[in-house]
Amino acid sequence: MVPTLHEPPAHCPNCRRAFAPEPRPRFCPHCGQETTLHAPTLGEFVHEFIGHYVALEGTLWRTLNALLLHPGRLTREYLAGRRRHYVPPLRLYLSASFLFFLLVKVVGVGAMVDVRAGPSPPAVAASGPLSVGPIDIDCEQASAHCNWFERQIDRAGRRIDSGATQPGEINRHLSAMAPYAGLMMLPLYAGVVALVYRRRRVAYGAHFVFSLHQHSLWFLVALAGTFTPDVGDALLLLYAAANGAWALHTVYGGRWWVTIARAGLITVLYLALFLASVITLVAAGLLWA
Repeated sequence: MVPTLHEPPAHCPNCRRAFAPEPRPRFCPHCGQETTLHAPTLGEFVHEFIGHYVALEGTLWRTLNALLLHPGRLTREYLAGRRRHYVPPLRLYLSASFLFFLLVKVVGVGAMVDVRAGPSPPAVAASGPLSVGPIDIDCEQASAHCNWFERQIDRAGRRIDSGATQPGEINRHLSAMAPYAGLMMLPLYAGVVALVYRRRRVAYGAHFVFSLHQHSLWFLVALAGTFTPDVGDALLLLYAAANGAWALHTVYGGRWWVTIARAGLITVLYLALFLASVITLVAAGLLWA
């Protein structure tokens, strides 16, 4: 039955608990559901959907101001227990990543990453197997003793050379897997920060909160980068690097030159892990595209 109530009923529609005659409560004191019901409107469904995926409450602007203009403040405020005035770290990350990947889905990976299909270079096409550095892996030779990983590399190389795998297929696979890769990088980045600051004896959960805030910033920077020219991309990259070092100094303290050195080390280690994840995604796209 479609609810048409506009006055608080005598019983809770959800748990059937009876209400006191006067005054009728707006929310059931037992289960917390609203007592005044009406048929939902399309606008309410849209608001609920957007509010579930994107943090739109009044704390959003305060959160963005702290995230973009006061690096590290969000993490310090959260760890200090001052949390009601800001969007929670996980929801902030989900909001930023949702907007970014929604744009990727609408625009397409191929438009955001300049990947052009073209004929294979003659040297590669003539070689047959995939060339990895100076070593050619050819697992179809009778004398070859390849492990599982080498067989997969050889198989991927043959698919590239034969033209069986098109860049568009890899792009679609990367687009589908990218959100999961982003989630995977969250604990890895927190682990790298924990390793670099291991002498501080900070709980891993605090590093993970810092990771959520930094990745939220990077998604917003990447989102802005899709609307800026090449010069703007360089400035955004410089801003992201400066923001990260400043955030480390705000949250973990220490001398500035030590913080900058640690920021560089974290960047190198994290980029290595990120590159490994991208290679894994590309390899998966080649094997299963």
